[in-house]
Order: sequence, then structure tokens, then C-alpha cells
Amino acid sequence: MNISLRSTIYLIFLLASGISHAQKTSAPISAKDLRERLNVLASDSLAGRRTGEIGCDKAAEYIAKEFKRIGLDVIDRSQTYLQQYEFSERQFDSTKKTPTKAANVVGFLKGSDKELSKQVVIIGAHYDHLGMGERNALDSVKSIHYGADDNASGTAGMLELAEYYAKHRKEIKRSLIFIAFSGEEEGLFGSIHYCKDPLWSLEKTQAMINMDMIGRLKDSVLIVEGMGSSPKWDALMQSIVKEKKPFRLRLKQSGTGPSDHSSFYRKQVPVLFFFTNFHKDYHRATDTKDKINYDGETQILNLVSAITKKVANDPTKYPYTVVAEDTTKKSTTFGVYVGGVPDYGYDGEGVKISEVTPGSPAAKAGLKGDDIIIKVGDQSIKNIYDYTAELSKHKPGNTTNFIVIRSGESVTIPLIFGSRKESHQ
Repeated sequence: MNISLRSTIYLIFLLASGISHAQKTSAPISAKDLRERLNVLASDSLAGRRTGEIGCDKAAEYIAKEFKRIGLDVIDRSQTYLQQYEFSERQFDSTKKTPTKAANVVGFLKGSDKELSKQVVIIGAHYDHLGMGERNALDSVKSIHYGADDNASGTAGMLELAEYYAKHRKEIKRSLIFIAFSGEEEGLFGSIHYCKDPLWSLEKTQAMINMDMIGRLKDSVLIVEGMGSSPKWDALMQSIVKEKKPFRLRLKQSGTGPSDHSSFYRKQVPVLFFFTNFHKDYHRATDTKDKINYDGETQILNLVSAITKKVANDPTKYPYTVVAEDTTKKSTTFGVYVGGVPDYGYDGEGVKISEVTPGSPAAKAGLKGDDIIIKVGDQSIKNIYDYTAELSKHKPGNTTNFIVIRSGESVTIPLIFGSRKESHQ
């Protein structure tokens, strides 16, 4: 079936299922508007938005309709909001004999300055999730995995910023490109495709701002990664924080990571990544819209909006730099399962556990939330990279001592590793 016909059919499905664009939203960024958008993006009708399935295509149509309603333009080269592409899932699923068809959704807002408008700032978020769960899920429930935080929250935030700046376009000198990526959960396929075939020259891209899982602000802790990708980020962040002080910022240097900003970082584009940390509902069917901190996300979007404005209006270029640790750390795979959720907002030495999954090896061994892992076996653990590197040396069924700091005291905990393949059971 040809792609244009598919799009028409999905639009009919969208209308038939009662999903319409959020006409109740308006230009000011608000918790009410975010709730309206989450009611669509994390609804039963979109069935978990798995890339290549009808629910994800319906989500793309919704986003495209919102771009049009808001007043974003298509980029001249494409003549459509949908940047279509294909990718293979056979390396993950041998039953997949044909390529998966997918689309990024791209909207354009021209800047007000004649010269600076030839350059762009990208605001991105992935809109896909896990569908009915299965391969990438951390539970065994075959039901809708709503992905309200991951990443309906970021997508709704991207739409809020698009609507805000569409009404305040005269305040922005550089042009803005808003991108909703698909294929993120399968391996960043949407952002990788855009970077291979950019609709705007990456050399004329000032920065890429990514929002992934920004809906669970807790204790005002906001993680911002990519700070080392440009020497100008530190001064900008300090100036913004003086104006807006609702956060306990955890600033991370690395430009890599398991989200779409890393595709741009590899192409020498400065990046910032906003994230409110992992939680026990991550990649589970329980990641639902009722658990979103809408007021907290509104605060985050006001911060991102202020940053976007400064980056878009700065007449000088944001130079790109490579973070030293990104050239030395290795991507490590491992087959064991522990069940302690790392706290990425922790700034100290070791790996702090934010949550422990019930029934997991960590829970059975007696690991607790707020434990700080400082040693696994004979290996000292200074950061998450030391931790994953050490896990890669072990096999399911092995017993190893975890040494943790708990309430200021050192505690030794023997732990029997589980299997990642069985981590959802």
C-alpha cells in the first residue's frame, strides 16, 4: 500500500476514534494544556504508539494536525510535515521480514531576523513507545503500554513550546524546527535518519534541545545533560537560573545517552537534554497519565522556553566541543538483571539506587532505595559506567557481594544475578 494512501487511511482512523486536535489549548504554556495533550497521546486509542503500528501513525497525524493548527510551516524541501523513512527490525526480531515504515513529524517556524533566520534551533522529542509491551518492556503484561512519561510528556511539551512560539514568533531571531521522532525505542532510528538526511543543514543548526521523560518532576530535581557539548552552555544556564529558581539542577557533561540528542551530538551539533529521572513505571504498562506532575512539567517548559529564546537570539555561534569522557567510555552490554533503578540525579561517587523493583534480585538480596553502590565484587564503582562494565563480566546465577553505603554505614549484600531476558517475569 503506498504511503500517501496509508496516511489518508490513518487520518480516517483518527477521526473515527474520536481523536481530534487539542482545540482547547492556547499559546500560554499551562498544566491544563499539557493535560489535554496527554489525554490524546497517552490514550487507549493510540495503543501505546509503537513505531510501525497504527497507533503510532495516528499519533503522527495528530501531531501534524497540531502543527498546522498552531501555524507551523512545512519545510520547503519536503512539502509535508511527515519525513518518512524505513528501518529493519530483523536484528531484534527475526520474524520481521520487511522493513518497518515510520515517520518523523517536522514543523518549521521562521525567525524574525533576515540573516539569523537562515540558521535554526531544533526542539525535539520522540513520540513512539512500546505498543502492547513485549520486547522492550520491563513487565510481562500484554496490554497497552501508555508511555505517558516516556515520552508523551516530552511530545506534549514540544507541542506546547511550538504553540507558544508560533504566537510569539517576532521574539525569535533564528528559525525554530520542531521534530517529533519515531523509532526511538527501537534504536534512535528517527533521529539517526534525520541526521543522515537533514531537512535543514546541520552546519546551520545552532543547537538541538531534547526532552525525554520530563513528566515526573520530584523534589524539584531536573537533570540536564549535554552541558559539555558547547563551552557556552555553562554561562547560559547560570544566567537562566538567576531568573528562574524552582529547580535543583543536576548538570551532566556528556552529550551521549539513550535518547535522540545523541544522534545530533555525533554530528557535531551542541545539545541539551532535559530529563526528570527514571522511576518504577519506566517501560511498564503503569506509566499512565494520572502520574504526570503537570505543574512540574509546566515549570520545566518555562525554563526550556527561556533557554530556547536566548540560544535563538544570540548573534554568535554556539561552538561544538567533544566531552572528554565521551571519547573514553565504551558502550557496554550485559546479560544480568539486578532490579535497582539508578538515580541519575545523584552527583556523588558511586551509583545511587532510587527505586528497587519488587521481586527482583535486588529486592530479594535486600538492596534499598537510597543505597549507594560503591563496590561490586572486587571492583570499585565510581559511576554508572564502572557499574555497567562490571555487570558485563557476570552471568545469571552468579553470586556477588554488593557493598553499599546506607545511612552513612558500609553494608555488604550478597546478590544472585538474574537474567535480563527474564527481567520482566
